Amino acid sequence: FELPLLLIGTPFQKSIWNELLKIPYGKTETYMGLSQKLNNTKAIRAVAAANGANAISIIVPCHRIIGSNGELVGYAGGVDVKQKLLRLENSDNYAEQLKLF
Repeated sequence: FELPLLLIGTPFQKSIWNELLKIPYGKTETYMGLSQKLNNTKAIRAVAAANGANAISIIVPCHRIIGSNGELVGYAGGVDVKQKLLRLENSDNYAEQLKLF
């Protein structure tokens, strides 16, 4: 669906949030992957901070960001909620992670 959004934040935060909006339903991305898309691999912590500053997380899907090792990390609603959202979306990467257990 399409929804007009007024994202309020720094230019860097907005660039991260716009990248989050490009992640398809059922897919995930890593913090490193996002920093690479911005051509700044040293910005991983800044990417994570911008991800955490997202005020409309269910619309701007920050729950689709996982650690480079596939670990579920950092979500304002808690990792358990992040896990449920990814399971609901049937994320390919998350499904692969479940095979490890």
